Amino acid sequence: MLLTAGALVTGCMVESDPSAGSVGGGDSVVDFPNWVWGSQDNAPYWKALKAEFEAENAGLRLTDEVVPGGEYQDKMFTLLSAGSPPDLVTPFDPQMRAWADAGLLEPLDPWLTEAGYDLESFVPANQIARGSDGKIYGVIYVSNPRVLFINRGLLERNGLKAPTTPDEVLSMARKLRDKSAQQFGFATMSASAASFPTYGELVPIVKSFGGDFVTDGKATANGTETVKALEFIENLHADGLIPAGQTETDYREGFAQGKIASIVCGAFVMATVKAKNAKAFADFDAVPMPFGSERTTAANGFFAIPKKAKDKDAAARVILKALEDKWQKNLVEMSWQVPARPGMVSKDFLAQHSWFQTMVDAVPHAESLAPEGHEKVAPQIQDTVAKHYQRMLLTDSTPANSAQALQQDLTKILDGS
Repeated sequence: MLLTAGALVTGCMVESDPSAGSVGGGDSVVDFPNWVWGSQDNAPYWKALKAEFEAENAGLRLTDEVVPGGEYQDKMFTLLSAGSPPDLVTPFDPQMRAWADAGLLEPLDPWLTEAGYDLESFVPANQIARGSDGKIYGVIYVSNPRVLFINRGLLERNGLKAPTTPDEVLSMARKLRDKSAQQFGFATMSASAASFPTYGELVPIVKSFGGDFVTDGKATANGTETVKALEFIENLHADGLIPAGQTETDYREGFAQGKIASIVCGAFVMATVKAKNAKAFADFDAVPMPFGSERTTAANGFFAIPKKAKDKDAAARVILKALEDKWQKNLVEMSWQVPARPGMVSKDFLAQHSWFQTMVDAVPHAESLAPEGHEKVAPQIQDTVAKHYQRMLLTDSTPANSAQALQQDLTKILDGS
């Protein structure tokens, strides 16, 4: 039997600062500055959860300060390292294990065990939150598998079906390219952008080809499948078949506006389509990755409680509230994202949003962005991959040469970790 957050108040107490979060009016706060409060697809869900949480916990307030997504991870790491973190943080895959292994996070086992949860209660991607000591340091609040989103209406008007192979993606890109209309069949990262989004956009394509940059703890950037993926993107770029100089923000916008027929993305893009192009929303769909396998990545966000949090029990209440059936289902229906617990997507929701079944089906194939066993050097790996990828696109370095140079640099990083 799963217990609610309120039922655990007396059953599981972890030492907290007795002056935790008190404010002028006598209320206490759960300090939760985050990008979700300003996110179009996340804010409605969080505002509703906040209202119910505060109604059930008199005198306790969940803060809602907006921290821009691009600044969030660095800012939280600075606060964690300085010993003055908020009560609740949301690391992504690369930060999850690194922060846990650095001793910056509190194990969640006491609260989860009392509530009837263990790692098997959550989607497979939650395994990365198990620390080297076997304890659970995080719980997924949202899992965002990457799949191919398509403008099915645009494809069908041009006599095309959803692509299922790299050759079909290439044929689609050639047929739909229209310079006068600035129309493209496919898009991916082609700008000199920050390393994390560059890496995040590239890796699911590489994995679908059957490749990877790190496999079983060793660099595999020059593997046959990885090089094929790089060659595929480089050929599209060289032939002008993907938008040049665009970041993920740019081409997601183009996709939503009907200018781009397909992109690899997470479910959140459909909220953008709904907001930007509601009349054509029915034209859009999601299909499995088409580059040789359904293997992909998921950008997973985790709940975690800092070791130096002022009110750990109150923070745990927020996590347990979000894990309740109601709020797991609400996450799907309000934010169109995959929640931590399997079985929370209703048949009624899928009947109305058939595209979401692709997201559910992708969960078993979705791997973490963080290189397993080398999470501490994930930022270095991301920086290095992004540097060589951008060099490949923007100079005369061939995919094979770029992959070989990347292999050497990754080997040095991994050997030193």
